[in-house]
Amino acid sequence: MIRVLIADDFKLLRDVIRLYLDGAEDIAVIDEAPDLDEALQSAARLLPDVIIMNDYLPPIDSAHASALFRELGITSAILIISMQLEPDLINNSFLKGANGVMQKDEIDDYLVEAVRHIHQGQRYLSPRARAASLTLPG
Repeated sequence: MIRVLIADDFKLLRDVIRLYLDGAEDIAVIDEAPDLDEALQSAARLLPDVIIMNDYLPPIDSAHASALFRELGITSAILIISMQLEPDLINNSFLKGANGVMQKDEIDDYLVEAVRHIHQGQRYLSPRARAASLTLPG
């Protein structure tokens, strides 16, 4: 069973994510967090396999939040979800410890696949994230 923590400041989006994940027999949502402090506490206490995190988790962006999780020794795979996919967001997220990036409006088609991929130790870019990353230099 893949144990997931959902960290997003919008309850409605946490509910939507939970709805899609509840349909997968191999995934269980173990907690939700509306901000960074609660996400850090929950992750340290419950040790989820995967953290699904908004690109801005109050009070900081997801790249810096990913770095904080890593600094605290939290090794959960991290999937960043964003309304707008900017090349800098994608690049910084991976540099700071995230394992995957996807656009929020792709949740219905790719969320379960993304969770499974990053849980297996693979990097994941949804189709729109992949297209946005093509604009990265080098």
